[in-house]
Formats: sequence, C-alpha cells, structure tokens
Amino acid sequence: MESFLQVLYDYVQERQIADYLETWEYRRITYDLEGDWTAFRSTLTAEQDRRLEALLTRERDAGELEEMAVFCSGLSIGVDLGRL
Repeated sequence: MESFLQVLYDYVQERQIADYLETWEYRRITYDLEGDWTAFRSTLTAEQDRRLEALLTRERDAGELEEMAVFCSGLSIGVDLGRL
C-alpha cells in the first residue's frame, strides 16, 4: 500500500501541483524570491551559510513529510467519501 501511495504522490507532484499554483497570489509571493535569497546569502560568512543550508535542508525534509501526510489524509478522506 505504501508504494501505491508513493506512486500517486509522485504523480500529483509531477502533473497536478503546477496547475493549482498558477495563481496571482502564488506569483506575487514567489516573485524575485530566488534573487532575494541570493542577495541575502551573499551577506553571510561561509560558516553561517553552511549552518543556514543545514537548517533549510531539515526544514525541507520536514515539509516533504508534512506534504505527504496531507496528501495521504486527503486521499483517505476521498476514499471514505467515495464509499458513501
């Protein structure tokens, strides 16, 4: 069952997410974000940059687990509703 969920999750990530993010709000929030990160990181020392990268990696990993949990919860709700 877990591999089935992973396949569905990967499909959603590759084929579905972009459609839902094609909004004005998302574009407004992400506009120039990469440039702002580059400018910010240029002010850090090498040690600060390494520490920041380690924290961001941990945060990204936690976010991916949270996304998977939300996806699995939504899928479970959908299956339950389909049984009604």
